[in-house]
Amino acid sequence: MSQEDIYLQSYPFTTAAAIIGFVDRKVSAILLDGRVIIGVLRTFDQFGNLVIHDGVERIYLTDKKQYAESQIQQIYVIRGENVLMMGDLDIDTEDNAIIGMERIDYIDAYKQHKEAIKESKLKGSEASKLVTKKGIYGNAYPG
Repeated sequence: MSQEDIYLQSYPFTTAAAIIGFVDRKVSAILLDGRVIIGVLRTFDQFGNLVIHDGVERIYLTDKKQYAESQIQQIYVIRGENVLMMGDLDIDTEDNAIIGMERIDYIDAYKQHKEAIKESKLKGSEASKLVTKKGIYGNAYPG
C-alpha cells in the first residue's frame, strides 16, 4: 500500500472524488444496460463522467455461458449517469470472469443482450401493472 493510498483512505469521500484513488489504474465499469467497460481510468469529473483509455467492452450472456468483446477507441468517455458500479481490477486475475465461457461474435451478443433487456423491461412492466391493480403503490406493502 502506497503512502498516497493511506492518505486517501483517511478521508471519507461521499462525492465523485471518492474515485480519485482509481485514476491511472485498470478498472471495470458496469453500465446501467449491463455492458462492462474494462480499461485504464484516466480522469473523471464532479458528475462521475469517466474517461477510459485502451478499453474493452465486454458483454456477458451468463445464461448461455457466453461472452463477447470489442476493442473500443483509444479514449472512451462514459457519462456518469450511465455508470452502475465501478471498481479496480487485479490484473493477474481479471480474465477469471471468462474462464469456462465461450467467446462469440460481438454483434450477435449485442443483439441477444438488447433482446434480453427488452424482455426484462416487459416482465417488469407487467409486474408493475399487477402490483398497481392490487392497490400496492410505492413501498406501502401490506403486512
